[in-house]
Amino acid sequence: MALFSVIVPAYGVQAYIRAAIDSVLTQDFDDVEIVAVDDCSPDISGQILDELAAEDARVRVIHLEENAGLGGARNAGVAAATGEYILFLDGDDTLAPGSLAAIADRLEVGEFPELLIYNYARVWWDGRTAVAWADEILAALSPSVFVPREHLRLFNLLPIACNKVYRRDFLTSLDVSFPRGYYEDIHFTYTVLLSARTAVSLNRVVLLYRQRRAGSILGSGSPHHFDIFGRYDEVFAELDRRDVDVTARKHLYDVMVNHYVTILSHNDRVPKAMRPDFYAQARESVRKHAQDWSAVKKQNKASNLRARIFLERPYWAFRVYNRVDSWRKPVRRGIGSVYWPARRALKRVRSIGRLYYKVLRWVVPIDDNLVLFSEYWGGGYGCNPRAIFEQLPITAPHLRGAWLIDDAKAELLPPGTEHVAPGSFKRFMLFARARYFVNNVNFAGSYVKRPGQVHIQTMHGTPLKLVGLDVMASTVASTAVDPVRQPRRSGGKVVAIDEAQSQREFENLLRRSDRWDYAISSNAYSTEMWSHAYPCRYEWLESGYPRNDALVNATDDDVAAAREQLGVPAGTRALLYAPTFRESVGDTSMRIDVASLLDSLGEGTVMIVRAHHTATAGSAMKRLIEQGRVIDGSKVAEILPCYLAADVLITDYSSTMFDYALLDRPMITYADDWPTYRETRGTYFDLLAAPPGLVARNQRQLTEMLATGAYDGEEARATRAAFRDRFCQYDDGKAADRVIRTVMMSTA
Repeated sequence: MALFSVIVPAYGVQAYIRAAIDSVLTQDFDDVEIVAVDDCSPDISGQILDELAAEDARVRVIHLEENAGLGGARNAGVAAATGEYILFLDGDDTLAPGSLAAIADRLEVGEFPELLIYNYARVWWDGRTAVAWADEILAALSPSVFVPREHLRLFNLLPIACNKVYRRDFLTSLDVSFPRGYYEDIHFTYTVLLSARTAVSLNRVVLLYRQRRAGSILGSGSPHHFDIFGRYDEVFAELDRRDVDVTARKHLYDVMVNHYVTILSHNDRVPKAMRPDFYAQARESVRKHAQDWSAVKKQNKASNLRARIFLERPYWAFRVYNRVDSWRKPVRRGIGSVYWPARRALKRVRSIGRLYYKVLRWVVPIDDNLVLFSEYWGGGYGCNPRAIFEQLPITAPHLRGAWLIDDAKAELLPPGTEHVAPGSFKRFMLFARARYFVNNVNFAGSYVKRPGQVHIQTMHGTPLKLVGLDVMASTVASTAVDPVRQPRRSGGKVVAIDEAQSQREFENLLRRSDRWDYAISSNAYSTEMWSHAYPCRYEWLESGYPRNDALVNATDDDVAAAREQLGVPAGTRALLYAPTFRESVGDTSMRIDVASLLDSLGEGTVMIVRAHHTATAGSAMKRLIEQGRVIDGSKVAEILPCYLAADVLITDYSSTMFDYALLDRPMITYADDWPTYRETRGTYFDLLAAPPGLVARNQRQLTEMLATGAYDGEEARATRAAFRDRFCQYDDGKAADRVIRTVMMSTA
């Protein structure tokens, strides 16, 4: 028995079927069979399948005696499948490379659930691609096993069979099949989502969904589009059989309304002469399945204006709105004709600031005693820059520090500290006057380094994931974020940039990195990685990280103070959960079901949660914090108190592991998505082969390690010791003093 049975129906796809089959056979995963179903195809698709089967025993071909349609061909494939899991792949689509291995790993981590849901991308004939918006939903679901019926947003996804993996025994137990005709996936998809008790998600593009220039069934004008009414009749009959609650019924009702509206709004689907009749039947279907929704707490009367018009107005009103709506693009172009000149005028105003700064660089002398500090693009007061700033009065009292920091964060600074906002006009004076510049990322492009000024790049962690120019090889990370360049955001989310923008970003990154005079490293490994990631002219300071001085020098009193500051109850075991950021849109990276974990461990254990500086804890975590079950480690300006207060660190691929190793306390690596993360983000070494302790691939393993004490057993201590030997070379508690003496006193 193979792990996967991939069912591939074939009808009129002679131009594409070979690519579809090859996309499965060339995967880096062999435990698969292909059940190819020739649905009496009028072209040579069946012959091509026979040729492929003769070449590879993993391909089995079924030739149907009469045409059964897409649904019937899939049913035949399911009946013939022998694999533990079933995937559907249409004959003109393909699987992305590496997909089957990633799916197999995710299934194993999820302890082989009934269902796995993945993402897809539309691929056009001219090479354009568009990733489906499902990534937002899948990212939120990915931490653990879930029940689909409890996540109604899943029902908003395109109801297709090809974006899921089904455990075969679960699928056959449902006794659900695909009907003949159009929209055959609707009843099948919603029955599966309503029935599955265990599911996991894989936030990865697996299906490459070909958008054909011609020949697409759903894009062609046909009376068969009327089949959709019967499909939703089947869905609501299923809801009746399963006694689904009114909230879920209302959600699917809204999905149905919007589906009808989408079809009517598509000019190439229902023939023009039939549209009034389709409109009438659609509204009849809506009335038939309506009920008293007053018990639904959060109601969405209609998700958009077009849907409200559909529900309340005659067909002519719907047509008028569609026509008016088609004018939006021309109107936007008209607005743009005003917007862009205004934007150019704003740039001219900004150029006044640059001219002012240029004059300052000519006439204002450099202040040899002024050091300008910044952390995370002015976003806070912490990390290595803070440690150096606080060491100044001790090692070099003649030097004074000023900060480039957001106004909202300025209250974190010691009283009386000089500071300016990153976008303020006043920053130009500090840029012109400061002798030394200290930052853990890059200063903005508006900063122009004068002769005699000295720039210290402190970095902000030992790199596991690819950084700098090394990121260019990663299709996800290269267009999203890099540790020393500011991430692009929209609506609070990191957004991707296109290839040309990405190239410019890397060019700008190198120009800004050329301003460095010194870069700080905490171990020989980091020096090696950073050197090819940022191939610029600077000198390495292998001094250790100044921010880690406090860890190395910490006393029992410091630990007690940190626990008191965070509110850790006396006598309890404190777990610190500090995950890293993932580039997926909407992903907060909180992948552990913290409530369930705490329930399993019982009293005597508390969890401190510290979100990555580019992410938030999420609403579920906030509720746990409000309930007092979790301590908000993000409320403190820097992570140091969290380190000191914690008895155990649970992280994934975050650089916190390299810092926490200095305390020689237990660590658990929670690596539920390691293959996907390593492939999409890229890493310098295999963390699972050389971890700083035990590795948990799912929550059951994590709970067991914490419950039994294995996290601090002999195996865990041995791996932690090897990790410390490699990555804690230079941190001796004197890094900040060493940096100041080496750079600021020798160049004074």
